[in-house]
Order: sequence, then structure tokens, then C-alpha cells
Amino acid sequence: MESNGVVQLVHRLFEASCHDLFAGFNCILKPLSEASHDFENAPIAIIDAGSSEIEINIGLELPMEVLALTYPVPNIIDVDEEYLEDWLSELSNQLIGRLKAKLIMHSVYINLGLPSSYFGTDLDSLIPSDSNRLSLFFDMDGESCAFHIGMEVFDNDIAFSLEESEYDGLAESEIELF
Repeated sequence: MESNGVVQLVHRLFEASCHDLFAGFNCILKPLSEASHDFENAPIAIIDAGSSEIEINIGLELPMEVLALTYPVPNIIDVDEEYLEDWLSELSNQLIGRLKAKLIMHSVYINLGLPSSYFGTDLDSLIPSDSNRLSLFFDMDGESCAFHIGMEVFDNDIAFSLEESEYDGLAESEIELF
């Protein structure tokens, strides 16, 4: 499949992965046409994945309020900001894991990197705008969130199956040690 078609399909899978991730927290993402929030003070988590055919970078810009809303403890009032920063990295890890599972169903296999979080860093320095970047903006419980994906396709004839196959790998939250 040509790289332009692959990029469009991966963008769709990425958007579905964003919705799937937050549905697990009983949160609904409502699309925004433009960011109505200044993300200058929001932390951003970046995680990469790739193979010899493709390189993917994912970024999440979530305000502290959203991180607190989704944090998996009953009393969010006493949660330290450091834990929320770690939670942002974990959310990016979960998001790329969901995307990886969707890609496997299309015969695309990637290796995952480790997440990093940043404050006050320009997105262009983390995910170059010339890397087939897509930015999605959503409202979650009155707060604006941004999700970014940047891709580079190294092989114009990348193996990408249009038909989904069954994924018989690990179930969500299982770990494989090798």
C-alpha cells in the first residue's frame, strides 16, 4: 500500500485509540475544531514506536485537571503533581499500546519506546510538523485536550492489510517478558 494511504489509515486508527483509551475511564471525548485552550501550561508526554518501515511519535497534552479526573484513585484532592506527571506518561504508554494492537490487526508490527514528559516545550521540537503530523483536539468534561501523532513511512510499499485480522496476542494489561 502507498505511504499516503497508510498515513490516513493510521490517523483514523489513532483517533479511535484516543476514544477507546478514555472510554475506559468513562470519559467522553467531544471533538473540537480548534484548540480553545492555551496548552502552554499543560504538560506533554511523548512516546515513539517504529520498525524498519515506519516511525510513529505520539504526544498527549492534557491539563492537570484532566489528569486528576482520570487518575485511578478515589480521592484526587491529595494527589501530588509529580504523580499526575507520571500518570500522563502512563496514558501515553496505554495509547500507543492500543494503537499498536490496532496496527497488528492490519499486519503492521512496531516496537515501542519509553514515554517522556515535558513542560513548556514547543510541540514542533518534539514532533516535527513535516512528519505527517495530525493534531486532534477534544473537550473532556469542560477541559480541552490535545492528541498528536507524527509519522514517517520509510518504505513506500509498506505491508498494510486493509482487512483486519484477529489479534491473538496479549490481552489488554497483560505483559510479555522475553
